[in-house]
Amino acid sequence: MLTARGYWFLVLIAFLLALGVLLLPDYTIVPAVLGLSLLCWFLFEWVTFQVRRNLAVSQLRATRRVVQSGRDMPMVWAGLDFEVHVVIGLDGPAGLPFILLDDRIPQAAEKVTGESSAAFDILPNRPARLVYKLRSQSPGILRFEGVRVRIADLHGFFCIRLFLRDETEYLILPPLSDDEGRQRADKRFNTLPPPGIHRLRRPGSGDELLDLRDYRPGDPPKMIAWKASARRDRLITKEYESDVPVRCVLLLDTSEGMRLGPPGNTSLARMTAVASGVAQATAGNRDLVGLTTFDEVTSKAMPPARTKLHMINILRRLAEVAALQPGTEGVPAEQLTARADPLAQELYPELMTTRVNSMPLGRLWIPLLDRRWGWLALVVIGLSPALLLIPGWRAFVLNSAAETLPLGMHWIGKMILFLVVLELIVFPPITLTLVFWFFHGIRGWFGPRRRQLTRRKQLAAVFALQDDVGPAGIERLIHDDELYAARVSRFLRERQIRMPVPLYDDQGRYRYRSEDKAHVLATALLRAVGRARDNELYVILADLAELDTALHPILKAVRVVRARHHQVLVIVPWPADMPPPEESAKVGSRPAPKAPQPGRAAAARSGRLVDRNHLFHPVVRSALARQYHKDYRKLRRVLSQIGASVVLVNDGDPVRVVLDRLDRLRGMRSRR
Repeated sequence: MLTARGYWFLVLIAFLLALGVLLLPDYTIVPAVLGLSLLCWFLFEWVTFQVRRNLAVSQLRATRRVVQSGRDMPMVWAGLDFEVHVVIGLDGPAGLPFILLDDRIPQAAEKVTGESSAAFDILPNRPARLVYKLRSQSPGILRFEGVRVRIADLHGFFCIRLFLRDETEYLILPPLSDDEGRQRADKRFNTLPPPGIHRLRRPGSGDELLDLRDYRPGDPPKMIAWKASARRDRLITKEYESDVPVRCVLLLDTSEGMRLGPPGNTSLARMTAVASGVAQATAGNRDLVGLTTFDEVTSKAMPPARTKLHMINILRRLAEVAALQPGTEGVPAEQLTARADPLAQELYPELMTTRVNSMPLGRLWIPLLDRRWGWLALVVIGLSPALLLIPGWRAFVLNSAAETLPLGMHWIGKMILFLVVLELIVFPPITLTLVFWFFHGIRGWFGPRRRQLTRRKQLAAVFALQDDVGPAGIERLIHDDELYAARVSRFLRERQIRMPVPLYDDQGRYRYRSEDKAHVLATALLRAVGRARDNELYVILADLAELDTALHPILKAVRVVRARHHQVLVIVPWPADMPPPEESAKVGSRPAPKAPQPGRAAAARSGRLVDRNHLFHPVVRSALARQYHKDYRKLRRVLSQIGASVVLVNDGDPVRVVLDRLDRLRGMRSRR
């Protein structure tokens, strides 16, 4: 609680008291009086600070408001500025003369204007206010943890740090599309639909002519085709097609591989933006839109509709999946602890202090019997007394121990010394084993293991308190690496802290090539087709390029869709660091020959070393690019053979491609 200034001030007081009491008491009493006065003043400041701390700190309250477009919002829109209003009030009778507030900015937003930290003096009727603007470029979840608080006296002698938790979450919805994307389609050509595309098979009140039939009593006179009636000499009635809306179903891949990448620029975030634009443009054209999200395990479907509430639910669902983060499977527990410990120190300072959350020295002891070879110590200790069974050795040992005893020593001392000498002579393996046991176990009190185990125990205690599992939960988190990694991963994901995850396993296989999502996608597609009607468009936004031989369930489902005369459009994400397919010739071409480089010995003599890893990086990247281009071309060829279209997410405007396909389903209609 004492600051550096407070420590130095105490040193000054001690120096004055020592000078006045020990060195100069016969000459002057000024140093002693001055030291006592300063000590009394220091104690008075300490008592005042403690009283204010006990009366006011527990009465601090935080209130947060998020304002966008001049009104309080339960959710915000991506790409638009919004204000954050934080009010720190005090309910108790005492005030705080100096308090420093620092609001923790969420990971999913960046500050535009304003100050998120400032110093105040808080009174019961005068709260402190923080107002600043944030902006989020991508959809997701905006999580506010709380406010960092530092309370000090006016002289800077004492200071306490605490975290005023105010955990609130706001959804960051995808940005709204422009007015052009919400225009309704206008008919350009009055022609029959293309082959393979059909409309509802019953007459309605549309604009397209469906059929001519004989007049029936009760038909309205305005539906009579007078020219056809005159040619056939009988009344003929016109029937028009039923003007049914087009249904668009979006199937979004939310698997682990889609979540890789920097925050806000993952494949899932880009596909979410495309899905949002398609959904809003489709709803603006008075068509029905549905959304199905799937991963390696399950799928969640929202049937097509066109109400405002349905569109808000779609945007909310897109915002939730855009905030998903990859799992931390394969990440060592030490790396997880290194990321989680500073965050826990910041969010739970009262639970991470050594006063309430310490590590006993006995827990740091390294047990010898935990090792496979540690049981040899028990064997050695058990076999050592067997040496006394040898008669000659037993007599020699007893005589040697008796000869070492001094004559004038008390019998108790002689007994103790006899046992010690007997231990050293008779049981030397036991002595050496105990010495080795001690030094093996005490190593846990020093070095990096002590730091790692102490941090892990503190985090386990915090997690056990939050999960309400008691001391047994602490022990399990300490000893179970898999459970501990899962709990720390959940803690980091909730706070939107990303971890560098390994992309390849020990055998060199890609960890995120999930074949299970092919079965989940095929099941979701067949389920949607089972509830389908006429004029359906299925837009699959998924990473299917690396599935290769696992595409058979998807191909079967797409054939079923095409047999029902529906349309399928597949939008494939493209890695940001991968050259596009049109540059495949450049990727596959051989590099130009370079001038011969000097050998390693010559380079070392000249003071320059050759970086061999730098020479292999272009080769590896070129091989990966060629393989990815090959997989993409195979995917496009296989899906095109069964009537599905495949486009890249960065090929022009994917939203425009989807809207053009919807216009084709309407029967050669255009948006302009």
